[in-house]
Amino acid sequence: MAHIADPGLDDRYDAAFLFEALHDLSRPGEALRAIRAVLSHGAALIVADERVSEAFTAPGDEMERLMYGFSILHCLPTRRATAPSAALGAVLRPSTVEALGVEAGFASVEVLPIDHDLWRFYRLQP
Repeated sequence: MAHIADPGLDDRYDAAFLFEALHDLSRPGEALRAIRAVLSHGAALIVADERVSEAFTAPGDEMERLMYGFSILHCLPTRRATAPSAALGAVLRPSTVEALGVEAGFASVEVLPIDHDLWRFYRLQP
């Protein structure tokens, strides 16, 4: 096991996991690029983040409203305290995860067919 922020990290890994954290990163693109750089050929990054609607609708369902509450009261203020910051917040939609993954150099970003009330799971592959 290794931490992506370790400056001496130079091994290759068959898998990496980022659970309930992508939306909290000030610089998610940098983090995803660093993870991609240490993945072996054929390896994957598995990301789990909040399961919100795929597009904004008003009024949102209970989960959407809960995530916006967390986002406004915690996620966004703590991320905006660090500059520069993407300030994504807890309402991370699949299109945003895909855009971040593509920008970080992942060739494939897919939503995994895992049915869960709170989490949406993604597989990113170089």
